[in-house]
Amino acid sequence: MDPFVSQIKGTINSVSQVISLADDLEGVAKQVQDLGKKELAARREWRRKQTQVNGDYSFLNAVDEYHRVKEAIQMREQVKAQVIQEYGKAGWEEVERIEKRQKEEFKKLYTEDGHDKAKMFKLKLACFGLAFCITMIMYMTGMIREMSIAFYGA
Repeated sequence: MDPFVSQIKGTINSVSQVISLADDLEGVAKQVQDLGKKELAARREWRRKQTQVNGDYSFLNAVDEYHRVKEAIQMREQVKAQVIQEYGKAGWEEVERIEKRQKEEFKKLYTEDGHDKAKMFKLKLACFGLAFCITMIMYMTGMIREMSIAFYGA
């Protein structure tokens, strides 16, 4: 057999193996892609079933809140009637004045974020005080002077 022919046959076999390997890789890539599509479809189906199982309860929550508000208003009217019966209209005016004062105190005490203003002020003071102490320690030990010399050169 001629070495040239055997070389060509070897090259042809190598090329056919590469083509076969490419076909196999293409098949694997398609399988992976199909698997990804199937996974997405399964996730969509699972979410749909979860919605059916768990449902959307916002409507029921809204109805429940409505009933609680209505009940609170009715209780207020009952208490108002009792206070007026026992203490007269002046007693009910005093209750309303106390309620108004409590609401104003609550607004003053808390910010719109729900944080206690006094505690936040104390925390700020503590942070500024700590920063001042660290700065003073660094100044006393000469670190600030050494750092300024290092950065700006003296």
